[in-house]
Amino acid sequence: MSAIHKRCYYSMRREFRLLSKVFGTYLPPIYPYSVYGADQAVKQTDFDDRVDVIPVADPNIMSMAQRVTLANENLKIAMSNPMMHNLREAYRRVYEALGTQDIDQLLIPQEKPVPKDPATENMEAIMQKPLRAFPTQDHMAHITAHRAFMSTRMVQINPQVYAALQAHISEHVSMLAQGEVGAMIQNDPMMQQMLQADPEGAEIKISGMIAQRVAVLTTEIAQSEAMGQKQDPLVMLKQRELDLKALDLQRKAEQDMMSNEIRENEIDERLDIEKMKLENNEDQAAERIRIADAKVDIARKRAKK
Repeated sequence: MSAIHKRCYYSMRREFRLLSKVFGTYLPPIYPYSVYGADQAVKQTDFDDRVDVIPVADPNIMSMAQRVTLANENLKIAMSNPMMHNLREAYRRVYEALGTQDIDQLLIPQEKPVPKDPATENMEAIMQKPLRAFPTQDHMAHITAHRAFMSTRMVQINPQVYAALQAHISEHVSMLAQGEVGAMIQNDPMMQQMLQADPEGAEIKISGMIAQRVAVLTTEIAQSEAMGQKQDPLVMLKQRELDLKALDLQRKAEQDMMSNEIRENEIDERLDIEKMKLENNEDQAAERIRIADAKVDIARKRAKK
């Protein structure tokens, strides 16, 4: 069936090219035709050698079942690591393979990113949702709120949440430095003249100023954090033991979830194989019945003669 499908694709491609050649040779310069809602026109130059007309199809996929299977496999891979994939697009491709109409009405609309308060961002960090900073936010207030939240035990024993908040704080630091340098440039006539006379040199100097300011802010944050972490060594050792136990429990829970997911995938694959076997048996049985009916018809015709 795969070879037949590829030959059909090749024949259709040749037919389209022949039609394109005929249109490019014998079509009037402008050919009007009516469509629903308005009149359209096609030009003879639309079919010249600049355009290659080919079928909109994949010769390696011969059935809807294969398209659905490939889309489902892509979705499984995307769900295995949702932080690296666009799950909405993966589901969209599955629905497109199924031939579903009005997919946008079926999927939940995507929310446009809007500025949020630090408490909401802390909640979303626990839920492992992506965080985003905006230039109009009060960056110092957000940094202070996130650092206070990071000092809690719940965050410190969760490396993923801690890393997400730390990355988000770095984004706020970068935007804070950019805003401060931008304000300095607006109040500096010499920098304004340099931007007009030598834009590339000014951009290099501005990048250096932003990097210096980021370094200063990062150092201040690190120093204040180090001062706040001065504790009794025995207390710190006990907390470290608790953290290791919590991480071990979390690791075991993640391994159990992965094992359950692997078992579910194996069961799904077995069910798919069994379904394919049943479909093949049904097709073979139907073909045998058709051949038997054909033999009976031939025998009846001979008997009548």
